[in-house]
Amino acid sequence: MGPDSLAIDPVVLRGVAAALSVVLILGALVKLRDMELFRYAVDNYRLLPDALVPGFAWGFALSELAAGVGLLFPASQGGAAWLALAVLGLASAGVLINLSRGIDRIECGCGTGGQRISAGLVARNGVLAALVALCATDELPRALGLIDHFSVAGIALVLLALYASANQLLANQPLLKEIHS
Repeated sequence: MGPDSLAIDPVVLRGVAAALSVVLILGALVKLRDMELFRYAVDNYRLLPDALVPGFAWGFALSELAAGVGLLFPASQGGAAWLALAVLGLASAGVLINLSRGIDRIECGCGTGGQRISAGLVARNGVLAALVALCATDELPRALGLIDHFSVAGIALVLLALYASANQLLANQPLLKEIHS
């Protein structure tokens, strides 16, 4: 760790990494469990030739899984963070391209169930990307005690609750627009 590097308490880094791992692993498992549905979601974006859609869908889901697993271990967090940023960047780019085309009535394929693409989804991914980038920073060298481990779990649970709340708000957003129209 150099004098100009940013170092963060390991409790914070491990709590954030644990929450991101859960988000990425669960998202990947939903996709892998019903690959046909995810392949259909990828196809709906209309960004790839039909022949490339199945391979992309598998590669995306497996990359998401690898990033989530990699974030669990301090030794692999740096590489996993780059992979997670690539996954989030690809997903956000697909959403932004379709929104710029005026298409917003397709499901995102995130694995969160029935969520349409929106600018809010891109913002959510931006927050996730910022948290992923945090995981690539150095951690302060110190041993963790019992209370620290409970704090890691608490941080992860709070972040997961915020993520679930944000997803619920994003999923309900189109319904609110239709009610007020």
